[in-house]
Amino acid sequence: MNKVICTLIIILLLIISSFAGEKSICIKEKDVWGSGKYPYNFRIIDDALYAGGTLFNPETQGNSIEKVRTYIRLLKGMGVKSIIALNASSKTEENIVKEEGLIYYSCPMNAEKVPTLKETEKIMELIENKAYVHCEWGADRTGAIVAKYLRTKKGYSGYDAWQAVITGGSHSGIIGGFKQNCGNRKLLLYFWPEVVKESYKVCEIYGI
Repeated sequence: MNKVICTLIIILLLIISSFAGEKSICIKEKDVWGSGKYPYNFRIIDDALYAGGTLFNPETQGNSIEKVRTYIRLLKGMGVKSIIALNASSKTEENIVKEEGLIYYSCPMNAEKVPTLKETEKIMELIENKAYVHCEWGADRTGAIVAKYLRTKKGYSGYDAWQAVITGGSHSGIIGGFKQNCGNRKLLLYFWPEVVKESYKVCEIYGI
């Protein structure tokens, strides 16, 4: 009888643990070099957070206005309702986005400036309705937002979110992900403020 009860308890715990953190799926496209079918470093997360680099192509800054418009229409066709720009705001991009009937939200980030609580709430709200989130290269600032999303919406631990967005991680772009250097210290602390208590090794990497 005791064995039966123990077995049932184990099964129940396994069921509970399976629902403790909702699985997040990242689809990585191949033609993501910024001038082909998809924007630079493009990927789709949970059919809600579309992530990548600038629509102008960070390697060349050579995409025409019409090419940028083509990308916006592609995203719109996928159901994207908003474009969230984490790099320096572009009036040209903003105008095209609005002409195509989408929301343009500028929230500049850098090594020293991260979104406030209010800005983060706005970003997550827009992502819930499908948004394309981009910085310049779709790796560090975008990676920080992806990690924040994984923690806020999917219940990821700080370590698991970090592992997901670093280069080669499940949610990084195929060209590159969140870099492991001191320059990303504040971005790391943005989505993993508990890192000091949880990982001495990661703190060493980022000079914390």
